Amino acid sequence: MTSPPPAWYAVAQGVTCLSAAWAIGAMYLRGTPVRQGEPVPAEDRDPGLGWLGLAVSIWGVVGLLLLLPLGDKAAQATRTLLSSANSACLLISASYLDYGPRILRRASEHPHYKPIALGGSLLVALVTIALYATLGPDAQLARAPDFALSAVTLLLYGFGLFRSFLSRGFAPLAALALLATVLQFAAQLPEIVDPAALALDGDRRWVLNLASKTMVLIAFLSLAMSWVHEVARRPSRSAVRLRFSGRRTGSGNRRRFVVELADRTVEMRETPHRDLLALAVARVLSPDPDGGWVALPDLVGRLDDSRIRRMREDLRAAGLSEAIESNFQKSYRLALAPQHIDFDRTSLSQEPELASLLTALDAPRA
Repeated sequence: MTSPPPAWYAVAQGVTCLSAAWAIGAMYLRGTPVRQGEPVPAEDRDPGLGWLGLAVSIWGVVGLLLLLPLGDKAAQATRTLLSSANSACLLISASYLDYGPRILRRASEHPHYKPIALGGSLLVALVTIALYATLGPDAQLARAPDFALSAVTLLLYGFGLFRSFLSRGFAPLAALALLATVLQFAAQLPEIVDPAALALDGDRRWVLNLASKTMVLIAFLSLAMSWVHEVARRPSRSAVRLRFSGRRTGSGNRRRFVVELADRTVEMRETPHRDLLALAVARVLSPDPDGGWVALPDLVGRLDDSRIRRMREDLRAAGLSEAIESNFQKSYRLALAPQHIDFDRTSLSQEPELASLLTALDAPRA
C-alpha cells in the first residue's frame, strides 16, 4: 500500500510552488526586458514564462489538495489530471526556450501544437485513471503512463535549462539544473518502483521530492534572471552596422556566408543568409520607420516558419536574433535602420540567386 504524503509535505509544496508561481507571474505581467532606447516588441510578454507560471501553480494546487478530505478515488483522479496538465504546460513552455530542445521548437511550429499538447496530456490522464479503476491504485502499471509523461517532460525541460544556462555563460547554473533534473527524476521513481528497494521509504521519499522540486523552482527563477543578462549583452540596434560581404567560407554542406558587423563577423548558412538578404533588401527599399515587412510565403515560398527559426539561430551568436521581427500575421522584417545596411554588390553578384535579390535595389523608387 502506497503511503500518503505527510501534512508537512503538502503544506511545504503548496506554499513553495504557489510563491514561485506568484514570482514568475509577476515577471510575466511586467513584460519582456528591453534595453533603454530599443523599440518595445509587438508582443511584450513572453508566452513561455506565462505557461511556466501556470505549470508551477498547478504544482502548488496539487500540494494543497493533499490537505483536503477527499475520497481516495476522487483524490487520485484529481491529482492525475493536474499532473498531466502540469506536464502539458511545461512542454509548451519549453518550446519557447531560445536554447530549448529542437524537437519541441519544431513541434511548436505546427499551428495546433498547444491543443495537441493539452489534448495528449488529457488522454494520458484518462488512460491512467482507467488503469487505476481496472488494476487498483497500488498497481505500478497503473501509474506508468503518468510517470512516463512526467519523466519525458522533465528530461526535455531539464535539457532546455542546462543548454540555456550554458549558452548564456552560467556554467554553475547549468550544473544546478542538471543536478535538479536528476534528483527530481529519482524522486519520481517510487511511482513505479517499490520505495523500499530504492531506500526511499518513509519520509525520505518526500524529503527528496520537496528538495528536488525546490531546486527545480530555483532553476526556473534563475532562468528569467539569466535572460536579463543576455538582453543586456545584445548590441543596441541603433549601433549595429550590417554589411553583406558576399565572402564565403567552407565548402559543400559546410559552406557559410560571412556577414560583417561593426566589430565582428557572423557566419551564416546559405539558406538563412539568402533569407536575411531578402529581408535586408526589403528594409532598404522601405525607409519608413516601421517598413520592410515581407509576407512569409513571399520570403520562403510557403507557410513554414522553420526557416525563420534557422535564420535566428545563425544570428543568435551576434545577439541579433531579436532583430528579426514578426507581426504575428505571418510577416517578418529586419528591424534595423536602412542606412545601417550595406551590400558588397560585386561579391554578392557572383551568386545568381543572391544577384536576383539585389536587382530590386536598381529599380526606380517612388
